[in-house]
Amino acid sequence: MKNFFLENKIAGFVFDMDGVLLDSESVYEKAWRVVSEEMGLSDIDSLHKKCLGVSKSVVLNMFSEKYGDACDGEFFWKRTSDWSMDFMNKNGVPEKCGAKIVLDFLKSKKIPVALATSSEKAFAEKLLIKAGLLDFFDAIVFGDEVSNAKPDPEIYLASCRKLGLEAKNCVAVEDSPSGIKSANAAGLKCVMVPDRISADDETKKLTWKICGSLLDLKKIMEV
Repeated sequence: MKNFFLENKIAGFVFDMDGVLLDSESVYEKAWRVVSEEMGLSDIDSLHKKCLGVSKSVVLNMFSEKYGDACDGEFFWKRTSDWSMDFMNKNGVPEKCGAKIVLDFLKSKKIPVALATSSEKAFAEKLLIKAGLLDFFDAIVFGDEVSNAKPDPEIYLASCRKLGLEAKNCVAVEDSPSGIKSANAAGLKCVMVPDRISADDETKKLTWKICGSLLDLKKIMEV
């Protein structure tokens, strides 16, 4: 019988959080629309799309470029974060299809798992605890623990170091082109599970596999 992990020399997995394990991007999108209306900002959806998978500092730079320094990006960030957390406190944290199932499967196979998220620690930990996902991870690197945001490879290299594994023997699971570029540059095999953005030709060249859902990824690993 074939062994997916031995055949592909895979010793560990590193997951992104937003858009991969949690359907939080849909909540953030709502928050951005609500707050942009409050602030009288136009064309917020196009900016939100560009900001998927990147850190706070990158978002603030893009925000300033689009709306000018006179528009308070820090206020926008805090207001959307507070709105999102309030929404999820009231309605629960939406989980992506198959998130717990695939994490539980990897745990049953004794495959080490890390999380590499652009979200800040204080915010992301709350979401992971509320979603019941925190205890699945052997290592976590948050966005405010690295100097360079995705698509820089730093966060994936740090995740592999925390697992004590070589990047070439790890698989990254991402939903955004920015995350795929980050993981690919770090030397991981890249699996894309598209969320808000489909894989373009450039992204496809950097991916090892593209799956419709995490359940599809589990089916591949069961072969």
